[in-house]
Amino acid sequence: MTLFAYPRLIATIEMAHGEGLLLPKCILLVDDSAIVRTGLRRAFEFSGWEVCGEAANGREGIEKAERLKPHLIVLDLAMPEMNGISAARVLKRTMPKVPLILFTTYGEMIAVEDAREAGISEIVPKSEPIKVLLQVAERLVSSAAA
Repeated sequence: MTLFAYPRLIATIEMAHGEGLLLPKCILLVDDSAIVRTGLRRAFEFSGWEVCGEAANGREGIEKAERLKPHLIVLDLAMPEMNGISAARVLKRTMPKVPLILFTTYGEMIAVEDAREAGISEIVPKSEPIKVLLQVAERLVSSAAA
């Protein structure tokens, strides 16, 4: 391969990644608990996802999402600096096609209408088995690609 073909190859891979082709589905995990992020990373990677980034608060999550262009973002609700609902509002304006999952221990305290209005695609309580979150993630990414 010549040096002139290399940039074209990179552009093709980047385009395929943006289209959800060739490479694993990319997910961004946003939670202030490093333990939760580690557990989610392991579960998603075991299921064939690429965890392209992690963030400890909503503001950091927005910055990483704009840079990494994930196929899906999982947000906690209660985080320092910016909570998941506030981050979702910004993310929906800048990345309207990217599904957002609110993964929270405060599921019953959230007004579902407020979450939907902010751009949250689904709410998954942390009390649910992890397979529920994985199934919701797969469904959302599959329907977004269709």
